[in-house]
Amino acid sequence: MPDPTERRSNAAPWWGLLFAIGGIACNAAFFVRPPLQGMLPWLSLGFSVLALIFLVTGLARAFGQPRVYHGKALSVVLTLIALLPIGLTAFVSVVSRKLPDSTAAPQVGQRVPEFTLSDTSGNLVSLDQLLAPPSGSQAPAPKAVLVIFYRGYW
Repeated sequence: MPDPTERRSNAAPWWGLLFAIGGIACNAAFFVRPPLQGMLPWLSLGFSVLALIFLVTGLARAFGQPRVYHGKALSVVLTLIALLPIGLTAFVSVVSRKLPDSTAAPQVGQRVPEFTLSDTSGNLVSLDQLLAPPSGSQAPAPKAVLVIFYRGYW
């Protein structure tokens, strides 16, 4: 047990904030496509759990042993600041589980099935219309159509 006459700084909330920021950094690093990309969501959750452990430890030190560890107000402020990235990490983890699997999406070079979608003006446009030669023109018909699939909901 620390000497009650010796005052110490409480570093646990700072470590908690650092691990919370690390959890957000793991989510951002996911889009850079590093090796072992599938481990990043778990690493992010692990950092968030470590952050919570350090934050609780810091608050327990600040309020449980106020004569040894100073900085009650700073511990509370750091905990509140760190809870924002931890909450964001938890939110991203829950929402990303609801996204559909992309295994059924067409691959590059694969012929897509016939489709009809709305254009930016709200008019329906089919794949056959896009591959047809322009009306009233002698220009040849397009050979391909570039289709971009965005994973997500809008």
